[in-house]
Amino acid sequence: SDSILQFGNNAYGKPSAALHILRDTILGREQFDHALKTFSQRWKFKRPTPSDFFRTMEEASGTDLDWFWRGWFYTTDHVDISLDRIYRLRLDTEDPDIDFTRSRQEEEDKPVKVGVKLDKEAGVKPWVERHPDITDFYDENDIFTVTNKERNKYRKFLKELEGWEREALERAVKEDKNYYVLEFSNLGGLVMPILLSMEFKDGRTERLNIPAEIWRRNPKKVRKLIVLEKGEELVAVTVDPDWETADANIDNNSYPRKIIPSRIESYKEKRSGFSRRDIMHDSKTKLEKDDEKDKNEPTESDR
Repeated sequence: SDSILQFGNNAYGKPSAALHILRDTILGREQFDHALKTFSQRWKFKRPTPSDFFRTMEEASGTDLDWFWRGWFYTTDHVDISLDRIYRLRLDTEDPDIDFTRSRQEEEDKPVKVGVKLDKEAGVKPWVERHPDITDFYDENDIFTVTNKERNKYRKFLKELEGWEREALERAVKEDKNYYVLEFSNLGGLVMPILLSMEFKDGRTERLNIPAEIWRRNPKKVRKLIVLEKGEELVAVTVDPDWETADANIDNNSYPRKIIPSRIESYKEKRSGFSRRDIMHDSKTKLEKDDEKDKNEPTESDR
């Protein structure tokens, strides 16, 4: 690196972190140790270059690591994978008796309008409830009422399907699985595997490791489809829960977002540059007693 200020981090810190991640997360210890031993035996008493190390590690491990070497050793990118959004999908069955019922339930789950809520709290009934004799067709039916026109259209749709298509549709409707789409952004530029911890409504937690090849088509944004059985509901997802990939910003690793703990300083201090504690030296400092401390304080006569 041409930056003297960051020379230590670039020359020692980043390569060290990269090799730890490669051993513990990417390859696994057994595969990494075998590859490193092969490199040591192959290049002992010689002068290997970084590319020799990279090639030997790939050959001995049998793993394509081009993406790893490029990001960690040939760029100044960092790891920052953001989980931007999760949305849930359900199969559109084309059956009006099923789809319209779902749509009505979704409408009922929405918050009640504030005016209706205030009227109910005040005991004000709607005009139709106070005068039932004025009700008409639209008071007993709504946009989610299924008519025979929709049912006939659905039957025609089924007749036009091939045998295997109808069988697949009926099986999918019966299974009624939940589909979740997870959207990720690569804000740091360095591609890495996406390590997920998924929490479910019943309290279960599962881990899912998505290989780095997911970024092959688009290194900036990707989507991942998660298919769950009927009744399984996803409530939260966390990226890199054990901090294995050196993600620089954990604030965007959770969905829904978590409250990030921080601190409020009692007094503002002037800081010039980076100060490092010398714990070895400071640990030898003796604890001052209250009377010794009072001797150093000015007396009333001194004031």
